[in-house]
Amino acid sequence: MTQHRLSAREDILSALENVLIESNGAGATLDEVAKRAGVTKGGLLYHFGSRKVLESALLDRFEELAEAEYVRMAAAPNGAAAYYAELAEYIGSALERVTIAVGMLAKRDPRAADLIRQMRTTHFDLMNVDLGDPQLARATMLIIDGMYYDLATIGEPFTPELDVAGFLTRMLATKPGGTK
Repeated sequence: MTQHRLSAREDILSALENVLIESNGAGATLDEVAKRAGVTKGGLLYHFGSRKVLESALLDRFEELAEAEYVRMAAAPNGAAAYYAELAEYIGSALERVTIAVGMLAKRDPRAADLIRQMRTTHFDLMNVDLGDPQLARATMLIIDGMYYDLATIGEPFTPELDVAGFLTRMLATKPGGTK
């Protein structure tokens, strides 16, 4: 019974993610979320109590997945910047989906906006430690974000694809001192 309740909660949260993503945040009614989760609206409210509680649980899911990501990024053998550049691991992942959904909530929810800003800041901080130069860290982050945008929206439009590891090596070689 407890496992069924946990599964229903997860199904409802996943349905909320899907509705937020597909509707660009505009069509995430409790009725639609319940329908997508295969529960009644009463069942949804049994598990979450209100829309605010449901959205808060989604933000908790985001925080949990993001924290695990920060740990992996900080410990990445090739460095945080190279880890950040491994977009194939991110696209379609649970973290990507919840990040997009939380981004939809961020339009109207201050906690969601703060969590997205915190994620961006943490990624920058980890890359700055790795690369040892805030300008290089920021530029690298923007380049990788642009690559993600291309892959996530239209697919890789350029041939050849950017060799991020080679790019970072060349960038590090051109900064004052020439090394990390």
